[in-house]
Amino acid sequence: MQHDYTAFTSLPPEQEAQFVVFERHQKENLDKGFKIGVIVAAIFGVLAVGVYFGITPEEDNIGKDMDLNQLKKKSKTDAPAPTPEAPVK
Repeated sequence: MQHDYTAFTSLPPEQEAQFVVFERHQKENLDKGFKIGVIVAAIFGVLAVGVYFGITPEEDNIGKDMDLNQLKKKSKTDAPAPTPEAPVK
């Protein structure tokens, strides 16, 4: 892939030619970083899909001994009526 690294600044051509090395180096590093990022993302994706479909969770039923009658809301008629206290003299 051939890149044209000329006329990317407003400097004269002689001075601009000195920056071609840095521009090429930056472009190569950008491409290398992108490739590494895609490879790492693909590896992570394969691992995530493998874990999601390959590992079955443990079937722990934590609430099997729980008394569900305790969770029901009690009506106000079931509660004992408060006894009125005698007024203080």
